[in-house]
Amino acid sequence: MAQKNPKIGLALGSGGAKGLAHIGVLKSLEKHKIPIDYIAASSIGSVIGAHYARYRNVKKLEELVLHFDRKRGVGLFDFTVIGGIMKGQKTEKFISEILQNATFQDLQIPLTIVATDFNTADSVYFSEGDVAKAIRASIAIPTIFQPLSYLDKLLADGGLSNPVPVSVVAAMGADLTIAVNLDRVYQENPIANLPPLSKIPLLAINILRHNLALYSISNADIIITPLNKLQIGLVGWKHIFDNNKVRQIIQEGEDAADRVIPDIKKQILEFQQRQLPLHKFFSFFRIR
Repeated sequence: MAQKNPKIGLALGSGGAKGLAHIGVLKSLEKHKIPIDYIAASSIGSVIGAHYARYRNVKKLEELVLHFDRKRGVGLFDFTVIGGIMKGQKTEKFISEILQNATFQDLQIPLTIVATDFNTADSVYFSEGDVAKAIRASIAIPTIFQPLSYLDKLLADGGLSNPVPVSVVAAMGADLTIAVNLDRVYQENPIANLPPLSKIPLLAINILRHNLALYSISNADIIITPLNKLQIGLVGWKHIFDNNKVRQIIQEGEDAADRVIPDIKKQILEFQQRQLPLHKFFSFFRIR
């Protein structure tokens, strides 16, 4: 009898340029032949997750990021002073083009994208319709992008309500959930002296995000946490134009995933063993 493999769900977290680490995670999973059956994602995770769900080609994704230069980035800037500093229309158009105007039905891997309703603070989930529009909502970082008025809601960054949507990918049908958390507070050089006033708000926000992310991943079966040695803050988009830093962030993701591969394989084996008829037979009597 063929062994039944678990359905594996990947929750890709929010985190600005730190999200390039998701590419390294996908490289590691491919390298170790860990298949992904479902993806749920917030903010930058939605960009990475949608591209992978569309093409299932991590090399193509990595090449896209490495060729994203400053000129192209500046070309996406559509300035406004209402609700943010960018309208986000050019960004949405760019995303739509690289995804070939995909709908969720066009994707090779089922995907759910998370945004946040500004009026209710509730998470909003997208799993049908225009993928680029859902991403545009999910990446609407407050003060950077205007919130998106869509479907009678005012939508903003998915990381505000569910930064690592483990619960979402579990509800999609995953037997084994893998969370990629980009929001752990990491200090390579711990703070020894009082930081300048200008740094206090960011440090406080990082702590809030750290604790919200811990709540989001509390039920994950596997947790992958890239180190973020570059100490990238909330957005950190300047790092995207530096290929050396891009490669470092991707490598941190790959290294973090490599460290948990033995645990993933162990949990896959345990799942397979639980599906064996003999195991089910004895389990039947144990619960009586």
